[in-house]
Amino acid sequence: MSASFSHIRDLDCSPATAWRLLTDPAQMNRWSTAPIRLSDNGIGERPDAVGALRTVTLPRGRARLREVVELTEYPYRFVYRVYDGGPLLLEHRGEQRLEARPRGCRLTWTVRLQVAGGLSRVLARVIGRQVGESLNALERIAAAEADVPDPGPAADRPGAPTADELAALRVPAVQALRGQTAIADRFAADDDPKVWFARVYQYVTTEMLNVQGLRNPDWLLALIPVFDRFYTENLQRYEDGDTPSAAWQRAWSLCEREDRAHPERPVIRGLLAGVSAHIDDDLPRALAQVHRDRYPDRDLREFRPDYLRLAPVFSAASDRLLAELPRSHKPWWTPIATRVHPQVRDDLLGRQGFHVGRQRLTAFASAAAAVSVR
Repeated sequence: MSASFSHIRDLDCSPATAWRLLTDPAQMNRWSTAPIRLSDNGIGERPDAVGALRTVTLPRGRARLREVVELTEYPYRFVYRVYDGGPLLLEHRGEQRLEARPRGCRLTWTVRLQVAGGLSRVLARVIGRQVGESLNALERIAAAEADVPDPGPAADRPGAPTADELAALRVPAVQALRGQTAIADRFAADDDPKVWFARVYQYVTTEMLNVQGLRNPDWLLALIPVFDRFYTENLQRYEDGDTPSAAWQRAWSLCEREDRAHPERPVIRGLLAGVSAHIDDDLPRALAQVHRDRYPDRDLREFRPDYLRLAPVFSAASDRLLAELPRSHKPWWTPIATRVHPQVRDDLLGRQGFHVGRQRLTAFASAAAAVSVR
């Protein structure tokens, strides 16, 4: 069950001034009880723009919340989401609304959160109390703050795609999924151990095609076939005895190994190597290519909120694969994994050799550097 809290404060300053105090980490540290660090700017090199990343350290350093700015309507609406708050935090979304008043402005700050273990209401009360204490300090600062001319962050999403445009983009994405399914089916028919990674990749694409609520669904649909091309080309080279990338050479080689005493070990090693090749090698190139081909006039960081929202597809795909693995090929921890939340399991798996969440962030940063958004 989720829980929420809201604070309403009348501030003796303009909405633009309140916006600066509320959204710039350098200003937020003047009143917040929780230290805030800017991890990366968003669109236009601004800390208050879509795609910006920041880290909030809760009082006493007990936990860190990593946030991404998801939506801005300067100077009246600011939305952020915690994309990484530890394995127990399942949801955390904040929205700040500013309304001009005859004397200053009114702030409405709403947070909705959910944690594992049924402790959502307890955590909401704790964080809500801390936010309230911070806002007491903000009120005092706002009353003495001078207005600073600022045009605000640029609007993201220049134009939403039409239904016809999305339908056209979906055709090659679905074709890519059919090809991935055919590859996995072929491996299964041949009793080829490469089937396990091929199948999980098929499931990842399936989950991506079912994702809802993205602000830029056209971007995701355009990414799928480009991503697929790197995968299929490297597989073809490997099967032809040619030279795939070093990461894919290692991945496919590990996938083909067998261990009669512990058949689950090569499965997991092959999967981790395949995921590494997929994320570390192919993903940055696919992101950069799609950006150059379709969105050269837009900042790649505009798409970062959508990118971070895709994280659950990897958990969903691995769940499907774990359910299909023969008992002899299941790791010992599989029964435990099915009983805990995917975020807890992913955190534990990350300690075994490859943390998907962290590596996906690195992949995005590499793509952003490649298209020179800074």
